[in-house]
Amino acid sequence: MKTENFIKTIIGYERIKVLDFYEEQDKFHKNEKVFVARIELHKAEQYRCCECGQKCGKYDDSSFVKRWRSLDLGKNKLFIECVNPRCICPQHGVKKCRIPWAFPDSDYTCAFEIHVAYGAAKLPTSFVSRQYRIKWGTVASCVGRVQKHVFPNENRFRKLKKLAIDEVSYKKGYKYLTTVMDLETDEIIWAFDGYGKEVLSLFFQSLSQEQLDGIEYVVADGARWITACVEEFCPKAVRCVDPFHVVSWATEALDKVRKKLSEDAKKNDSHS
Repeated sequence: MKTENFIKTIIGYERIKVLDFYEEQDKFHKNEKVFVARIELHKAEQYRCCECGQKCGKYDDSSFVKRWRSLDLGKNKLFIECVNPRCICPQHGVKKCRIPWAFPDSDYTCAFEIHVAYGAAKLPTSFVSRQYRIKWGTVASCVGRVQKHVFPNENRFRKLKKLAIDEVSYKKGYKYLTTVMDLETDEIIWAFDGYGKEVLSLFFQSLSQEQLDGIEYVVADGARWITACVEEFCPKAVRCVDPFHVVSWATEALDKVRKKLSEDAKKNDSHS
């Protein structure tokens, strides 16, 4: 019973039954062990369409077992196993059955992907990749799925007052991720691949007029495209430059002055 309660907590879903819990060797790291929890959905939750969630008829049997990577259990990886057949939905046709703890077409649990997306918004992608033991491309995929399935629903009724906007580079600076943080809760509430006015406009367009009118402060670097978005969508908000960039710019200016003074001093010494 303790194991079942623990699994329910870690995947964030109650209507399951734990059939087995065991340890096996990691396929990719021979010196490591992984934990596997074999579970079963309650009958009322089986054969539901992944698009609309309605109860559907069976399209094939329950022999196919799928595995999802979950949050680590201590230092060991934890995987969730469950049969994942297909159903036939009157509205959407043949679909894989809905899995409540994972986004459609994902090999990771929702909790795992949300943790990765939150980390990617605050830390370099290389660090997140090492921390969660996944590939760089997987980090981007996790962010994309969280962006698609979580952020729009969470932001719909959220009251926004103070926002921080930033663009994070990854893949050696060739890829960018635009993020928006609610400064009152320190939560990343939106992220999207790329940067620029067109990308950031997608965030503001997802908000209601009441939400836009309630934004009081927007903190970001000196990018003109951010300023243009703020002026267009929430003109009453105060546009602020974040302290990190102010200190960075001041440090760069001081370095240039020091370098020039050093060069001038060397020239004067050579002429004396």
